Amino acid sequence: MNLDTILTEINSQIKHGTEHTFTFNVDQLPLHNDYSIDIRKVKPFDEIFKCLNDKKNHCLYWFSTSNKNDSQKLKMIVEEKRVLLLNQLDKRVLPAKNNNHNSNILYVGVRKKGGRKYTIINRKRIRDELTNISGRIIQHLGYYVKGTTQGLQLVHWAKNHNIKITLNVIEFENLPDEYLYIIEKLFAIKLKPLLGKH
Repeated sequence: MNLDTILTEINSQIKHGTEHTFTFNVDQLPLHNDYSIDIRKVKPFDEIFKCLNDKKNHCLYWFSTSNKNDSQKLKMIVEEKRVLLLNQLDKRVLPAKNNNHNSNILYVGVRKKGGRKYTIINRKRIRDELTNISGRIIQHLGYYVKGTTQGLQLVHWAKNHNIKITLNVIEFENLPDEYLYIIEKLFAIKLKPLLGKH
C-alpha cells in the first residue's frame, strides 16, 4: 500500500461520509469531580466511546466546529487561559500555539493502533480494556488526571460555552506504521487546525 493510495482512500471516506463523526456541545461536558467521572458512561459520550473502543487500528482524527467564528472564539479562550496560567505552579497543559487562522478545524491528531488493560478513574487503576483512540479522546475531553498530557482538555477551559464540536475519526486497516505521522502532517497542512503543533 503506497501513500497515494492511502490519501485517495482518506479523501474517499471523507467525501462519502464513511468516516465516523460524533457531534456534541461543549456545555454537555460534566465537571470531572476530581476525576471520579467516567466520561465513557455519560450520555451522549457513551455512544461515542462505544464506537471508539471498537477501533483497534491506527486512526486519524480531527475536531471541528460548524463555522470559523466558533473555532476562532475557542482559540481566543485558550489564549486568554494561557495568559492566566503563566504564574500558576500547578499547570494543566493547553494545546500548543500555531499560526493558523481562518479555519473551522480545532485540532488534528493520530493515534497508534492497540490498547491497554487499565484506565485511571478517581486516581485508581481499574482493569478495563481501552483502545488507544478511546484513551486519547478521554484526554482531549479533559478527563485524564495527568495535566501534563498535550491535547485539547476541553472541560478545563471550554465547559461553559454553547458551541457544537464534531469529532471525526478515520480508522486504517493495514496501514504501515511509518505512514501514520506523514498522514497527520499532510492533513494538518490541508486542514490548518487552529490549535496544536505539527
